[in-house]
Amino acid sequence: MKVFYHLDCLLHNPPTEILDGKPVPYLESPSRITIIKSTLQEEPSYFDITDKLDDDLDLKKWVLTVHENAYLDYLEKGYDDWIADGGDETGIFPETFPHISLLRRGNLIPENLSSIAKAGLYCFDLSSPITRTTFQSIMASLRVTLTSANHVQNNQESAFALCRPPGHHSMPSLCGGYCFLNNVAIATRFLQGQINCNTKTKIAILDIDYHHGNGTQEIFYEDPSVLYVSIHANNDYPYFTGAAKEEGEKEGKGFNHNFPLPRVSTGDDAYCKTLTRAVGIIMNFNPSYLVVSLGVDTHAEDPICEFNLSTEGYIQIGRIISTTRRPTLFVLEGGYHLESLGHNVRNVLYGFQHS
Repeated sequence: MKVFYHLDCLLHNPPTEILDGKPVPYLESPSRITIIKSTLQEEPSYFDITDKLDDDLDLKKWVLTVHENAYLDYLEKGYDDWIADGGDETGIFPETFPHISLLRRGNLIPENLSSIAKAGLYCFDLSSPITRTTFQSIMASLRVTLTSANHVQNNQESAFALCRPPGHHSMPSLCGGYCFLNNVAIATRFLQGQINCNTKTKIAILDIDYHHGNGTQEIFYEDPSVLYVSIHANNDYPYFTGAAKEEGEKEGKGFNHNFPLPRVSTGDDAYCKTLTRAVGIIMNFNPSYLVVSLGVDTHAEDPICEFNLSTEGYIQIGRIISTTRRPTLFVLEGGYHLESLGHNVRNVLYGFQHS
C-alpha cells in the first residue's frame, strides 16, 4: 500500500491543551506521525512510504468546496493578528464563544472583531490552539491527503494519508477536537471532481475514530451523494452529536448512519459485529470510492478514550473493511497511546491488504 506523509505535518506542536479542566501536554503530538511511520517502515514489502507530494494541487480551490473563505483566511493570518493585538506567543486560545444566548438580539456578529474575539468565533473548544507553524502543518496535512486521494483515483488502488492535524471534527467555519480543515471531507469533494454538477460520484465515508465526526456529518448532512457512517462512543466527546436518530436532512435523509456504542464494555467482538453492519450499509449504497477516517483511539490503553479494543483486533477490522471491495483512502484521525499506536494502524492496513 502506498503511504504518503510530509515532515511539515510535524510543525504544529502546541505545548499544552485543557483536558478535564487542567492544562496537560498536547496529546495530538508530532510523535504520532514518526511512530506510525517507523512501524510501517519495518515492512517495506507491505508499505511503500513516500514524501513526494503533488505540488500542483490547488489546495485553496478544494478547501473552499468545504470551508468558508473567511475561516481559511483566519487560519492563515490569525496567529499574526493575535500577536499584533498582544496575544501570547504560545498560541491562540479563545476567551469567549459566541453562544446563541449571547446573539439572540438580531443574531448578528459585530463587524471588525479583534483577533482575541475571532479566536472564539472560529472554534468550539479549547483543544485546537493555533501556533506560529500551525497553518503550515494544516496545509501539509491536506496536501498529503489530496495526494493520496489522487493516487487512489488515478490507480484505482488504496492508499494511506499519514497526516496531522486530523480533520473529522472540523466544520465549515469552526475548528475543534484537534482539527482545523476537514481532510476527509475535502478529499471526498476532490474524488467527486466536478462541483455543482447534477450527478456526483458516490462516495462512502466510514469513520472508525472513537469520537463522532461531527464536522464530517455536518458537511454532508443534506447530500445524498455522500454516505456517512460513524462508529463511536455513546455520550462522549463532542457530546452533542452522534445519536442514532441523526439520519440526514432534506435530500440527504437516510444517508447518515451513526452507531453509538457503550463505553468500557465495547471490545473486539462487539465492535466488529457493528462494523460488519456498517459495511453492509456501505455495500448497499454502492459507492465508487470508500474514504476511511482511521482513528485507533478505540484501543483499550488509549489515555482519553474508553473502548477496549486489542491491538490484534485491528487486523480483523481491516479485513472487514476490505470486504467493500472499493478503492479506499485511509486518512489518519485519532489515537494517542503512543506505545501501541504504530502497531494498531499497521494492523488495520495489514488486515485490509490480507483479507
